Amino acid sequence: MSGGEILRRYAAGDTDFHGINLKGVQLNGADLIGANFSGADLQGADFVLAFLNRVNLQRANLITARLSGAYLTQANLQSVKMADVDLHGANLQNADFRQANLELASLIDANLSGADMRGVNLQGADLRGAYMRGANLRHEKRAYKIANLRGVNLRGADLRGVDLTGADLTKADLRGANLSEVLLRGAKLTKANLAQTILDGAFLTESNLAGVNLSGASLINAKIQRAGLMDTRLNEANLTGAVMADVKLGKAQLIKANLTQVNLVRADLSRANLSQANLTKADLTDAYLAKANFRNSSLNDSILTRVELSTANLSGAQMQGAVMPNGDIHG
Repeated sequence: MSGGEILRRYAAGDTDFHGINLKGVQLNGADLIGANFSGADLQGADFVLAFLNRVNLQRANLITARLSGAYLTQANLQSVKMADVDLHGANLQNADFRQANLELASLIDANLSGADMRGVNLQGADLRGAYMRGANLRHEKRAYKIANLRGVNLRGADLRGVDLTGADLTKADLRGANLSEVLLRGAKLTKANLAQTILDGAFLTESNLAGVNLSGASLINAKIQRAGLMDTRLNEANLTGAVMADVKLGKAQLIKANLTQVNLVRADLSRANLSQANLTKADLTDAYLAKANFRNSSLNDSILTRVELSTANLSGAQMQGAVMPNGDIHG
């Protein structure tokens, strides 16, 4: 069926095109609002700048299709096949992507605000500059598989308030992205790049951040308790007021990091490099500091109750007013 025939049928009031073979169909700029293309074969189709608001594309095949600049607000894209699709600048606000395959898709500058993306496969997708505020990628046991964002490019994307609970972001590029108040509880971020990322107020409880680059990131008031941050780079990061109780920071790099008023109770900082870091008023009660490097750092007014300092490097460290392991106040 040709694009012209589809448009004639649609104009006559026929909106049902489910299960039809429409490979390579040309429908750029077409107005097909509310049409039903569920189960249709639209591989390689041209929907550039098309109006597809509230369209039903459930289980359709859109592999390598071109939808740049298309309007797909509130579209039903459940279980759709969109591998290697071009959605550059598309408006996908409040679209339903549950269980969709968007592997290697281009979503540069796309609007995904409020989209339901539970169980979506975004492995290798390009989401640079995408607007994803309020999108839902939450992992729900027995309902949806873990959202796959392995190696995804989210550089500079706006993900404020997005639910990424349990998501797999291994090796993802999130440099400069805004992740304020994002939910990343139990997320896997191994070897991800989050340099210069904004994570203020984010929930990273029990997340796997081993080997992650968080240099220069802002994590003000972030909740990071019980997270794994072994070998993580946090140089010059701002962690003011962050809750980091029971975190694993072994061999982490925290050079010149701002850890003012951070809760590091029972944290493992063995062999971590905190040289020139600011730990003013930080709570390190029961922390493990074996061979940690605090050279030229500020520990003024910090709490070091029951901490073993014998193997830590405190050369040049300022400790005015600090509560020492024996309870004495350092002069």
